[in-house]
Amino acid sequence: MTMIQHQTRAFGSPSRYIQGRCELENLKEYTDAYGKKVFILVDTFFFKEYKEKFEALYAGGDSTVIVEEFSGEITAEKIDEIAEGLRSFGPEVVAGMGGGKTMDTAKAVSDIFKAVTVIIPTTASTDAPTIGLSVIYTETGEHVGPRHYVKNPDLVLLDTDIISKAPVRFLIAGMGDALATFIETRANLQSHSPNYVGKGFCSTIAVGAIAEACHKTILEKGARARRAAERGLCTIDVEDVIEANTLLSGLGVQNSSCAGAHSIAEGITVLPACQKLLHGEVVAFGILVQLMIEGRPNEEIEEIYAFFREVGLPSTFADLGLENVTDEEIMSVAEESLKSYWDVEPFPVTAQMIHDAMILADIQGRRFRAQA
Repeated sequence: MTMIQHQTRAFGSPSRYIQGRCELENLKEYTDAYGKKVFILVDTFFFKEYKEKFEALYAGGDSTVIVEEFSGEITAEKIDEIAEGLRSFGPEVVAGMGGGKTMDTAKAVSDIFKAVTVIIPTTASTDAPTIGLSVIYTETGEHVGPRHYVKNPDLVLLDTDIISKAPVRFLIAGMGDALATFIETRANLQSHSPNYVGKGFCSTIAVGAIAEACHKTILEKGARARRAAERGLCTIDVEDVIEANTLLSGLGVQNSSCAGAHSIAEGITVLPACQKLLHGEVVAFGILVQLMIEGRPNEEIEEIYAFFREVGLPSTFADLGLENVTDEEIMSVAEESLKSYWDVEPFPVTAQMIHDAMILADIQGRRFRAQA
């Protein structure tokens, strides 16, 4: 276990979080408060449309904007290459619009220039937008590790008109990621493990309340939000789930810790069949495994299985594309997952325990589905 030996508490968060329909139209107003030289990195899927929109938005004023396309992996070399191209410009504000790799690259470039960081997610599939770190990979997609920053993004700006029209799979995956927040925070609080603020501090009362609110929001509103988002509707349920997926979940993980659910999500990537799954989808199955290992009450476990079935999150090996998974492959996932966050559990966890819990999670998932 990683129990810390002091009582100093800390809490980290973005300076500003703004969420609403068509809020991207106000981007210049928001960035003008921070600086006049603005660099915007845009995901390749949105680049053509939003390059024109952003250049028109900033035209005729006293601000200067450079809009650049991002594609591929986030690597240390790519970060340095982008930064080198901006040396003469010297951006005061760096914004990243798109998915996790685009946002994380923007965070890294902003850190080099000590600029203001603005993050503009285009889906609500993870809690990455609010967190003060980037995850770095190699050019071939191999995981290198996190790069931590001294501050969280200065502004996280969510245009829910864009997010509500994204493929609904992203919103559902974000619910899987968000549901891990309370379950992993609970383990962290019980083991008195360090959070992800700076060098690691004790969790605050606030993070416990945030994690509970995140859990309650997803379970109460997630199914209705899915049905609305399938039609491209932006109802109050969709708005609430977007906030839970992005803000509440992000504050939860930074100010407590990951645990077993995210360990499974990282461990399961050793199986090629799972590499195309979204992050929140594999985290969701990891939640079930963590609950099995912790021996949680049947009512809690059945509530999660029922919710997964209603919104379409994976609860069996077959759902993960592992219809013919072998015992050896399950053990390989268990062993790989031990390299991650199982040490925040309030008791020692072994590969055999993880192996057995994965099999039981699949058995329970199939049993629940048959009964339903």
